[in-house]
Amino acid sequence: MILGVLGALVVPGWFDSPSRVEQLEQEYAARDTALTRDLVSLAEQARTEVTEMVSFAGVPSAEQLTSWKSAVDRAVARFAERPSGGTEVNLARSGFAGAVSLLDRALAAYPVSAPLGESLRKDAVVAWSVAANQLDLAGIKAGLGHVHVFLPTQGLPGEMAEHGHP
Repeated sequence: MILGVLGALVVPGWFDSPSRVEQLEQEYAARDTALTRDLVSLAEQARTEVTEMVSFAGVPSAEQLTSWKSAVDRAVARFAERPSGGTEVNLARSGFAGAVSLLDRALAAYPVSAPLGESLRKDAVVAWSVAANQLDLAGIKAGLGHVHVFLPTQGLPGEMAEHGHP
């Protein structure tokens, strides 16, 4: 008890300051909020770029594949850098990066096998839907509210819509 009183006299504010753990938690929360805001912007831009490809029905022409390749390359570049944050935002960022990587593979597969290209495109849509739900959770945790960066739904097995509903 005497040491506590002496400590309070020697180190003013020691007892009323937040603990180091609380301070780190606040810093990490601020970092994750900033990373989540950035990721929402990246995902919105990428969604604009890939929506034509993921919404297309049928076998794409060579011209469409060329156009889509430029759009997908831009989307892939957006997710190339992956700053580390909390689990929620890291999972969302990796999910979007994986989805656009699948779109890139679909584009490579279409000229060889349209069914394989289509299968990979559908896998990308499902992967994007999971990442979008994860980003929504990260947005809520970061105090940004619901952030909906979903592609047009296609009713694919495993595809998630807003708020996790299939």
